[in-house]
Amino acid sequence: MNRRAFLSTAAACSVVSASAQYAAEAQPAERFAMAARYSTERNGATFLVVRNGIILAEAYTGAAADTRLPVGEGTRVFTPLLLASLAQDRLLNLDEPVAATLGDWGAHPVKSTISIRVLASGASGIAFDRRDTRDLATAIALEPRESPGTHFVNDEAPYILLAEIARRKLEASGREPDPARYLTQRTLGPIGCTPITWTRAQGGAARFDDGVAVSARGWAQVGELIRREGVWRAAQLADDDVMREALRGSFAESRAGFGLWLGAIARNRSDLNVDTDLWRAQSPAPTDLAMAAGAGGQRLYVVPSAGLVIVRQARAGNTQWSDAQFLSLLWRDL
Repeated sequence: MNRRAFLSTAAACSVVSASAQYAAEAQPAERFAMAARYSTERNGATFLVVRNGIILAEAYTGAAADTRLPVGEGTRVFTPLLLASLAQDRLLNLDEPVAATLGDWGAHPVKSTISIRVLASGASGIAFDRRDTRDLATAIALEPRESPGTHFVNDEAPYILLAEIARRKLEASGREPDPARYLTQRTLGPIGCTPITWTRAQGGAARFDDGVAVSARGWAQVGELIRREGVWRAAQLADDDVMREALRGSFAESRAGFGLWLGAIARNRSDLNVDTDLWRAQSPAPTDLAMAAGAGGQRLYVVPSAGLVIVRQARAGNTQWSDAQFLSLLWRDL
């Protein structure tokens, strides 16, 4: 097995905990070995465990610490950071109607009632049909399938709409109008989540639903900012209310936040259309666990109560990934 493992050192620690001068202590080589092996045997490329800003374990297989790997729908975790950055800059409020920015919705009896909060939660009723073109014009014209706030749908349409809302707000304020460049310059750069590669739609708009390529350490920084509720270097970099709301779930679906899957107890048995066994009975996931997930086992886990951020990235291919088994192996060494 062509594998290079890096134990935590003060230098490595500073990469993740740049907002505070933590001192790292080397961990025994066998710690988290079973979890790391489980990942590697399923096409795993990166494995990173951080607790309270200190790297406890770090391993790479066929990749380096700065290798950017695509995280698929794990890209969606950048949406709450975008919303929280806009809110911190006083450009957005979660409870404002979407129609205040997307004027086309103002005259619609149902869409005019949808707030940014409901749209971000996945409970707006707005979703593409199987035969729809996945573009902005189609997303804006979609009719709600259900009454807003009542049903959750895992779909890319809300992310396309939220990115357009951000673009219009940024343009109106005279700032960098591209949401991806704005977020990268304003928030991701300061926390060390750069360089980052964004996938763009045919019209040039950055996709916040899929396609970002980022290093394991960069993705861990995103988890750290979420865990710290937007605080970085003792300053409020992103709005704390939005950060907390992203981890709360909604009335429509307690297991879904803003671009994140939550370890919350399910209030219903609805199909979430996500490949995970996170909520099976024997899963060790605490109820405050949040997970960004992409196909093939691309994972970012955040557990605020335990101070944990865990990254696992994989190469292409069917990995038959089990979140419950991986977390069980990892939890035994905490």
